[in-house]
Amino acid sequence: MEPIKLGKIKNMAKPTGSKKIDSFEERLFNIIKDLKDRTEREVCEYGSFKTIRESIPIKNPKDALQDVIIEIKPLPKVLKEEVENYEKLRYLELIGEGSMGQKESVILKRGTKEEILAKVKEEDFYNQVLDKTKEFRTSFLED
Repeated sequence: MEPIKLGKIKNMAKPTGSKKIDSFEERLFNIIKDLKDRTEREVCEYGSFKTIRESIPIKNPKDALQDVIIEIKPLPKVLKEEVENYEKLRYLELIGEGSMGQKESVILKRGTKEEILAKVKEEDFYNQVLDKTKEFRTSFLED
């Protein structure tokens, strides 16, 4: 039996319209830009809402820090007895997850929707998140 000749196989061209984003810093910048819009749209002034969660995986398997997560979430209802105006309070939290199962988090802001939105829109917010990310990385290396 003779082999079947299929001819020359052509590679499909990659779309030129979308640029692949590889660096952590670029992905973080774009997520923060998107977070501003999502906060305005998805966070309500009063009551509960679905948690906004943005994850930025670290692509280097040798890095002690493997994932950085930014969350905006309502105050848990279990605290309603302890906190005045709990239905208006929101948390802006940064979480770092390590390669060995470590997990660290820091509350960047606790307040109303307007206060959270103001924090996310600060000119220096990107640098604040980047600095905390470096602290997570250092902390996970020490463990």
